[in-house]
Amino acid sequence: MQLFSKGFIFIILGLNACSAPPQEFKAQYQSLTEAVYSTATVVPAEIYTVYSPVNGIIEKSNLEEGLLVEQGALLFQVNNRQGNLNEANAALNVQLAKDSYLGESALLRELEERIRSAQTRVSNDSLNYERQAKLWAQNIGSQQNYDAQKLAYELSQNDLSSLRSNYLRTQKELARKLELAQNSLQISAANNEEFTITSRLTGTIYEVLKEEGEFVSPQSAVAVVGSTDKFVVQLLIDEVDITHVFPGQKTLINLDAFGEQVFEAEITRIYPTKDERSQTFKIEATFKTQPDRLFNGLSGEANIIIAEKDRVLCLPSQLINENNEVNTPQGYVKVITGLKNLAFTEILSGIDTSTVVYQAE
Repeated sequence: MQLFSKGFIFIILGLNACSAPPQEFKAQYQSLTEAVYSTATVVPAEIYTVYSPVNGIIEKSNLEEGLLVEQGALLFQVNNRQGNLNEANAALNVQLAKDSYLGESALLRELEERIRSAQTRVSNDSLNYERQAKLWAQNIGSQQNYDAQKLAYELSQNDLSSLRSNYLRTQKELARKLELAQNSLQISAANNEEFTITSRLTGTIYEVLKEEGEFVSPQSAVAVVGSTDKFVVQLLIDEVDITHVFPGQKTLINLDAFGEQVFEAEITRIYPTKDERSQTFKIEATFKTQPDRLFNGLSGEANIIIAEKDRVLCLPSQLINENNEVNTPQGYVKVITGLKNLAFTEILSGIDTSTVVYQAE
């Protein structure tokens, strides 16, 4: 933890150059601020590492450090000759399936003509059958002629029914083939999109890790892209202090690039998992007033304010031992403490401003 204080006065009574008596201190009222210290690193508010989803050679690259890019803009393209051929073939299959289903020379057109012819035959056979049935009812003609007309009518009806069934079956099959061809085209197009990598956000290319002509894979980083004008501060907090940190806390940032200038920020995000390598927790703070010019990676330090009091009774922390006792002319006296840090500690009870305190032995 880092400490801030102002206005503390300690009283030294009696110094002897030869055999100096113990220094005497008295608690005094002052303002006291308790803070958690952290290193600080400036990063874009939105930032991500660009990877290629496929293996291949970078055929075309628009990657250039410092370049401003729009969301959806082409970053680089991986060689995909085979994929382009596959998509072209899929598009051709779609057109063929569409012609078979909807075109002028489609199989359905032929079936429609055959159905119309069959309907005409059914109509004619129906008339012939009705005429022959009337004649036979009057005992005109022969049984053989009647049976022949009846059979012809039934056969033409069956033929029409079969053609209609065939039409519906063929229609479904051609529609299914067209749908399958369209699906194949969509899959080929989607696969080809993986070879064209675009920016996920509007921002700046901060780092280029692969150049045109180099091999890339899903495991190799290609570039780093982040927001251009909006930055946050990443802080690393020791696990001993993380329980004192909450969103919304005031944070004072000092960046090496700005000398002694202090910027106010606010805690906006606390990452819930500890980094096992550094044994720290990562948190983010957002500037209340962002400096005019920032760069990715600027470093400095931060103090997260966790408690502030305007007028409290304080004593230098070094005068209080591990048992929360102070050394007085009457011996060690127990004190109740409040805010504390390396420099000063708040005294809640046990002594007052008139109590003389010696350096703890």
